[in-house]
Amino acid sequence: MKSIKLVFLGLAFLMGSMAFGQSESEMWQLAMKYKKEVDNVKLLQVMKKLVEVDGDNQDYLSHLSFAYSKVGANLDDEELKLKYYAKAKEVADKSKKLKSGHAFSHYAYALALARENENAKTKVKIANAKEIKSECDKAISLNPEEAGAYHIMGRWHRTFAGFNNMEKAMVNTFFGGTPKGGTYADALKMFQKAIEIEPWYMLHVYELAMTYYEMDNEEYAKKYVEKAMKLPQDYEDAKLCYKKCEELLNKLR
Repeated sequence: MKSIKLVFLGLAFLMGSMAFGQSESEMWQLAMKYKKEVDNVKLLQVMKKLVEVDGDNQDYLSHLSFAYSKVGANLDDEELKLKYYAKAKEVADKSKKLKSGHAFSHYAYALALARENENAKTKVKIANAKEIKSECDKAISLNPEEAGAYHIMGRWHRTFAGFNNMEKAMVNTFFGGTPKGGTYADALKMFQKAIEIEPWYMLHVYELAMTYYEMDNEEYAKKYVEKAMKLPQDYEDAKLCYKKCEELLNKLR
């Protein structure tokens, strides 16, 4: 309920600020400010307004999709969460089809798919995995500094590394063989790259710790979860991630 209230509070705040008649350029600058501050609720509302102004702008569409995925992840209402993910996927799909070569559109689409995959059945996860990797590969080739794409691929490799024999057999069926990578070592490399680009973002460090935890390397899991917990908590994602860090640390004690 709290996360839903935050969405409406963000909307009320934004409607008040826009009453002063900001230009399109000023609204875009405001959106990038909110993105940098990881204030995804406000980012979502600004991007909605910008897409109303120009519904064929790839920067606007891809960032609207990104915001839907990010805000949706923090919602308590599971039905509403899935609606946000579906909207994120729809908008990103439109964006990447407008013109080839737009890195953030590919990343936003991969993010939306990855979010949908979180609660999907194994068969659906594996079916979507090929497309997620393809979109991340495109995003990284176009923008090697897109930390989010490395983060998604870190989770991608870790998921495959943790599959049982039956799940691995399903992977072979969908991929026509074992996909390149899919090891814990690959997952570590991806999370380490994401941290290199965005060392302040707590979730990157937490996921690195989780990877070590799944590898039964408790020493490094503890090292990195404690490192994550020392990072700033001045944005909502970090506050939520901190709770996950506490849970992991309790398992390691």
